[in-house]
Amino acid sequence: MLFFKNIIAFCTVSLLLFSFFNCGSGHTSSYKLTQDPPFTIDDVFYQDWVAGVQDGGSGTNLHITFKDFTKDVRIDSIFFRNKTSKAKNSPQARKQYIGYFKNKTNRDMVMDIDSKKEAKNTPPKPFPFELADNETVVSYVHNGTTHYYKIANIRQKEMLAYPESKPQDDN
Repeated sequence: MLFFKNIIAFCTVSLLLFSFFNCGSGHTSSYKLTQDPPFTIDDVFYQDWVAGVQDGGSGTNLHITFKDFTKDVRIDSIFFRNKTSKAKNSPQARKQYIGYFKNKTNRDMVMDIDSKKEAKNTPPKPFPFELADNETVVSYVHNGTTHYYKIANIRQKEMLAYPESKPQDDN
């Protein structure tokens, strides 16, 4: 009888531990990647940039040019390096979309000895994909359903260093 109680206790503890270990895994379950999108990609690259003025910031722009896609496809968002950006259609090219990822300085972060003040900090949202630095995921809507497509081996272009702004004339 004691033997069966030990087995039941062991199975119960094992089941509980197993369920806790699985809590963090599978966080991409609602973000299933498609393998056969209704479009063809022509070119993908990213380009880091830095402003030439103090507090001008820096960031990365990711460009995706599509060879073709049907009218019932709407490009929505771009996921890149643990950030998400709405895909913006390029004014110069109808089939090119750009994701703008600005590097943020976290000046709104409260660091204080009083834990109540620090509790006002909002924790970062978990990123839904595990991506290498040269990978991105594009979300698109096709026939009313959102899909996700992963693009690998994105090439990097040379950094853009914007020049300093011209000083104001005193004349």
